[in-house]
Amino acid sequence: MASSAPPAPPGAAAGSSTIPAWAKYGAIFGVVSALSILTWGPIGVSGTYPRIIGAILRRVTPDMAHANPYLEKMGSLIKPETMLVVGLLIGGFLASRLTGDKAAAEHVHPGETTSSKRYRDAFIGGFLIVFGARFAGGCTSGHIISGITQLSISGMLFAAGVFATGIITAKLMNKGARA
Repeated sequence: MASSAPPAPPGAAAGSSTIPAWAKYGAIFGVVSALSILTWGPIGVSGTYPRIIGAILRRVTPDMAHANPYLEKMGSLIKPETMLVVGLLIGGFLASRLTGDKAAAEHVHPGETTSSKRYRDAFIGGFLIVFGARFAGGCTSGHIISGITQLSISGMLFAAGVFATGIITAKLMNKGARA
């Protein structure tokens, strides 16, 4: 009885032993993440928001800012995480302009009838994510990216929960949009 060769992985030609492009990008991301953690520690973006509030309060009411132990613990505004947030904003803006997809919110919120309602929903969702991240003591980039890079069980469990919840939510939103 002849045995058949296993099927080629997606992205690789049959009979070839080349690594698919997505695996190469994953390996590059893993190396860059590990170097980032070694260079300045675990990353996360949700800490940027209290740093912004602290920077504003230091200018407006310095006594109040310095009396708040949490804002003091968060430190100054200019940190690697702040630059990551700025890069995310610039990257998202450039991606929307370069791809010509000026109505990205329409894809994310198909059930709403106007662009202003879609942007309202996106803003409220973003605010709730940041609020929840600060309330939980960390954000998805800290828990998932840094956590998994460090082989943290909590990071892996959190990632599984985020993706499972995202899949269920997307299915429910699309079901409601078709009704």
